[in-house]
Formats: sequence, C-alpha cells, structure tokens
Amino acid sequence: MAKKSTKPIPTEQQILEYDNVPYTLAARFIGWSDVSVRYALQEHRAPFGIAAQNPETKTWAYNISPGALVRYKRGELEYFTLNTLIDSAASAIQSELDRRLTLARDKVERALR
Repeated sequence: MAKKSTKPIPTEQQILEYDNVPYTLAARFIGWSDVSVRYALQEHRAPFGIAAQNPETKTWAYNISPGALVRYKRGELEYFTLNTLIDSAASAIQSELDRRLTLARDKVERALR
C-alpha cells in the first residue's frame, strides 16, 4: 500500500510565489500523484502547464503556471485537450472547404447554361 505524504498541502499564496511550480508541489496542491502530473503534462492533458522532452537525452522538463494551477484547482480554468482542438480545427476547415466547393459548383453550372 502506498504511503500518504505527510507534507502539508501548499496554499494558493505559496503556489503563486513561484514562476514555475515544481511538479511535486503541484501534485500535492491538486491532490494528484507526482506520476499523474508528469504523465498529464507529457500527454498534453494538463491545462496548467507543459512538458518538453530533450531529443538527445530523452529527459523531460516541466513548466507549470502558478496562476493556471490555482485556477484549475478552483475549477475556473477553461481548457481543451489537444485532440479536441485538432478535431475542432478539422471540422471548421472541412466546413469551409464544403462551402467553397458548393460556390464553385454553382458558378460552373451557371457558366454551362
């Protein structure tokens, strides 16, 4: 059985004192495990920060925004996953292509009459 952390949960004020919140501190603040925070950042599922992998060493660096982390915990941070944004963009592009194709088809039909 995993041992619970005995370290105190940081306050919002303590979090906001950071420029980049360490992922271990962020995890305690929102009640997640360190591993969950790291994986969520790596998989672009965490709206409060980003992760970047060094292509040579394969190590990860994390940047967690203190303000976004606080808003996330309060339930005030509106966010979208990367896949949601991709799907939304693809849908908008497809709609625009369909609209233009219809206009072009109408022009061709009028020209042929």
